[in-house]
Amino acid sequence: MVFQQLEHQLNALYNLLISLNNEQYQFKCLHLGQASIGGHTRHIIELLKCAIDGYQVDRIDYINRNRNFEIQENKYLAQDILLQLMSQIFKEDKMLHLAVEGLESLPEFDISTTYLREIVYNTEHTVHHLALIKVALIEMNLDIVNSDFGMAYSTLKFNKTIQTS
Repeated sequence: MVFQQLEHQLNALYNLLISLNNEQYQFKCLHLGQASIGGHTRHIIELLKCAIDGYQVDRIDYINRNRNFEIQENKYLAQDILLQLMSQIFKEDKMLHLAVEGLESLPEFDISTTYLREIVYNTEHTVHHLALIKVALIEMNLDIVNSDFGMAYSTLKFNKTIQTS
């Protein structure tokens, strides 16, 4: 179930990218501090890639991740990488180390986590950024996603209970 939730969100993003042209993908949104759909997509991809790559070395480091700005400029590259990542997320759970940023002059340190916990984190992180992407779509007057786009599963479930009451 954990993987399916993330896969669902990544598919929603992938399908959105199919609907956009590169100009829309790169559009700097006033209501998001000049961020673009491409920038949010790059950020989603980079964090998920950290979790997948970290699995191999038993350590996930979101802080010192490689930032590939070409992803935010080229929707086709983003689509290709999304497809690759979607095929790589399914792994057995195991204990991992997670790099945590120290405060001010304190160095980074590691805490314990698990792969499945980081998949849950990446799912929630993706939902959060899809909600921000929805703001960009509204600003561009693009009505191309459904009302559930960028909503957490807990919110959707809660909304259903309200509707049936």
